[in-house]
Amino acid sequence: MIKFIIIALVALMYIIDLVITLVNYRYRTQPIPEIARDIYDQEKYNKWLSYFMETLCYEVIVKTVMTAVLLGLLGFGFFGFLERLTNGWFAQPVLQTLVFLAIYMLLDLIIGLPFDYYGTFVIEEKYGFNKTTRKTFFLDLLKNLALMAFLGGGLTALLNVIYLIFLGRIWWFVLFAWIILTLVMITLFVLNTKVFVKIFNKLSPLPDGELKDQIGKMADEVGFHVKAISVMDASKRSTKLNAFFSGLGKTREVVLFDTLMEKLDDKEILSVLAHELGHAVHKDVTKMLWLQIGLFGLYAVVIGFILQSNALAQAFGLSGVHLGFSVVLFSILIAPLELILSLPLNYISRKAEYAADAFAAKLAGKEPAMRAFKVLAQENLANLTPHPLYVWVHYNHPSIPERLDAIQTIEMAP
Repeated sequence: MIKFIIIALVALMYIIDLVITLVNYRYRTQPIPEIARDIYDQEKYNKWLSYFMETLCYEVIVKTVMTAVLLGLLGFGFFGFLERLTNGWFAQPVLQTLVFLAIYMLLDLIIGLPFDYYGTFVIEEKYGFNKTTRKTFFLDLLKNLALMAFLGGGLTALLNVIYLIFLGRIWWFVLFAWIILTLVMITLFVLNTKVFVKIFNKLSPLPDGELKDQIGKMADEVGFHVKAISVMDASKRSTKLNAFFSGLGKTREVVLFDTLMEKLDDKEILSVLAHELGHAVHKDVTKMLWLQIGLFGLYAVVIGFILQSNALAQAFGLSGVHLGFSVVLFSILIAPLELILSLPLNYISRKAEYAADAFAAKLAGKEPAMRAFKVLAQENLANLTPHPLYVWVHYNHPSIPERLDAIQTIEMAP
C-alpha cells in the first residue's frame, strides 16, 4: 500500500506541474501590457513566441521522461536490486551508501544528458543564445562530476558516519545533520566567487575608468565597500545578460557578465548594480539565508521520519532502512511540501525584488532602471505575459511588466 501511495504521489506532482505549465502555455497570446509593448517589435515578438513554445514543449518532454523513469525504478524494484548489488560489492556501510547514490545519480545523468545536449546545441543555438562549444560543454560536465564527487561524496560520507554513530538515536543525527548542512551552505556561499565561479569562468578586473569609479562611489554612498569588480566571460556559453553581487556583510564582490557590459550603457549598468546594492542594504541575502537554514531544519526532520521507517524501504524491495534510498525517497516526499512552501517563499522574494527595484530607481534614476529591464527582457527573450498562477508557483522575481509598472509609479524626491 505504501508503495502505491508514493508512486501515486510522484504521478500527482507531475500532473499538477503539467497543468500549471499548460495554463501558462494557453496564456501566451494575451496582449502585452502597454508599459512593455515597446520591448518587442513584431519580428522579435514572433521569435519570442516560437522560443517560448519550443522550450515549453522541450521541458514537458524532459519532465515526462524523467518522471516515467522514476516511476519505473520505483515500480519494478530497482532500488532493492541496487541495495543487494552494492552490499555484495562492499561490506563497509559508508561505501555501500556512496556507491548506491553514485549509481543512481549516474543513471539520472545518462538519461538527462541527451536532453541537455539538445537544449544547448539545438534550441539555444537556433535562437542565437548558445555560444558553448562541445569541448566546453563536456568539460563543464566533467567539472560538475568532479565537484559532485568531492563535495557531495564527502558530505554524504560525513553524514553517514554521524548516522552510524547515532544509530538508534535518530533525532541527534537530525540535529547534527542540520548544523552541518547549514555550515556547508554558508561556506559555499562565501566561497562562490572566490572558488566555484572561477572553476567554470574567467574573471577579469574591471578596467580603471569612469564606470568603475561610479560603481565605487555609488556603493560608498550607501555604506558598502566593494572589494572587487570583475567581468565574467559569460559570452563563451550564452548571449544572455546578468550581473550579481557575491559575499556576506559589507564587503562584497561585483561580477558583471561581459554580455551585460556589451548591451547596456553605463547608466543602465549602474541601475542593475544599484538593484543588487538594494538587496545588500535591505539585508535580503541574510534574510534568505535564515529562511534557508529554517528549511534545512524542516528537511532534516522529514528525513528523520523516513529513517525511522523500515516499512518505507521494505515496500520498495530493500532489506530495511537505507540512508542512500532515504535520500531518494526524501526528494520524492518533499515535493508536495516544496510546492506549498514555494507560494509564500516566492512572494517574499518578489517583494524583496520590488524593494530593490525601488532602491535602484531612487539611487540611479527611474529611466535607466526601466531601460535596463527592457534590454534584459529583449535580449533574454523574456515572457512578458506569464499566467498569474505560474508566477505564484515558479517566479521568485516579478514579471518584467510588473517591475516596470512599479518603477514608473515610484515618487522621486525633489
